[in-house]
Amino acid sequence: MAFMILAREFFLRSPMAAARELVGAYLCCERHDGTVLRARIAELELYTQDERGCHAYNGCTARNDAMFLAGGHAYVYLCYGLHNMLNIVLGDGGYAAAVLIRACEYPGCDGPGKLTRVLGISRSDNKADLCAPGARIWLEPRDRACKIAAGPRVGIDYAGPDAALSWRFGIADSKFLSRPF
Repeated sequence: MAFMILAREFFLRSPMAAARELVGAYLCCERHDGTVLRARIAELELYTQDERGCHAYNGCTARNDAMFLAGGHAYVYLCYGLHNMLNIVLGDGGYAAAVLIRACEYPGCDGPGKLTRVLGISRSDNKADLCAPGARIWLEPRDRACKIAAGPRVGIDYAGPDAALSWRFGIADSKFLSRPF
């Protein structure tokens, strides 16, 4: 079956526009056993360097430098020493913006740590070019319209007023959300 990988230009647009269009798109991953999983993105959260919820709010570090790459790269980090978290970098290189993929419509993918475990994504995938020919992880466009819900991001109370930004987007009627809107 032929598929269309999202081109770099998709990721270089406004981070907000790209984030909303990634809801309902497909996250595809060739697992280490050779199988390919294709999971519809049900929920994500946008982060940019201009707000306190973002890892890059205080500038570029060894941990977050992937966020400063051009859109279409992966930023994978370890959360609480347990869970790998997959982010897709958006926008022009040098400006840190990314979406955390929180849930996909695939069994066992109703949380960001769960989906990386199911898809076999690890920190070794950090900085992977998702637009490169032969990439192990890639994205495909949505194939149907979906009603998008928006609300505050999860678990960033430390971000003060920025925690209230409605930058969490998801498929409104999905049964795979990490939590309801």
